[in-house]
Amino acid sequence: MDHVNASFGGPLDILVAVALIFLAVSLMAVSLPLMSMVKQSERTLSALERLLGTVNQELGPTLKQVDALLGTVLELKTTAEKRITEVGSKVGDVKGGLDKFTGEAKKQSSVFGAGLFAGVRSYLERRPEKDSRDQKDEMRLSEVGKR
Repeated sequence: MDHVNASFGGPLDILVAVALIFLAVSLMAVSLPLMSMVKQSERTLSALERLLGTVNQELGPTLKQVDALLGTVLELKTTAEKRITEVGSKVGDVKGGLDKFTGEAKKQSSVFGAGLFAGVRSYLERRPEKDSRDQKDEMRLSEVGKR
């Protein structure tokens, strides 16, 4: 036993004791920030639990409102499709009427154009006769002088 007691009093024992004290101080220095992190984690988890509770309370009524809104949107879509179909058929009717009207207008304008063209042509063809008409007038004047 003396041999065991003699080995504890040497410089190695002092070095081990200092290392253990350093380890204890280091653990205390690390444990203080860890304690504040644990407290912050507890507060975060508590806030998360309150958030999940609120979401659970509000989700049911919100889903009911969303379901009702989707039903209304589907009704509006159906009504809009029906109205668009009705408008499309009315547009087709109007287009048919306009096509008929434009066809008649084209016929009338072509008749009017043909008449106008014939009148202008007739007028232009008569112009050369103006000289001969003047000669006829001169002949008449000369005849008047003879009488």
